[in-house]
Amino acid sequence: MRGVIGIVRDGERFLIIQRAATVRAPLKWCFPGGEIEDGESEEDALARELREELNLTVRGLRQLAVREKHDGRLLLYCWAAQIVAGRPTPNPAEVAQCQWVTLEELRGWDELLPGTIEIAEMADLT
Repeated sequence: MRGVIGIVRDGERFLIIQRAATVRAPLKWCFPGGEIEDGESEEDALARELREELNLTVRGLRQLAVREKHDGRLLLYCWAAQIVAGRPTPNPAEVAQCQWVTLEELRGWDELLPGTIEIAEMADLT
C-alpha cells in the first residue's frame, strides 16, 4: 500500500488534523493525507486527500521523504505542500478538527500517530 501526507506550514506552525472517530486510528493526531489510489500520482493523491479532508486546494512543492511503515506494508510519501485556495475546514466524515501548531507544541501532545514528531522534525530542517 502507498500513502501520502502533506506537510503544510505557516511560518513556524504545521497544519495537523485529529482523525474522525469513525476512521482508522480514530482520534489520533497526524498530518493530513491518505492512500494513493491505483493510477494516481503522489501529487494528485496529495491534492485529492487535502481537498477531501480539509476543503483545501494545495500544490505539492517537493517530496521530503519516503517512510516505510507497518513492517514494509506501507510506503508513506511525505510532501511539502502549499495552500493555493481555501481555509482548513474539516470534513467531519474524516477529520474531527485541525490545528496549527509549532514543533515544540507538538512535542507535548498526546494521541499522536507514531512517527508524527519525527516527520515534523525532518520537515522543520528543510
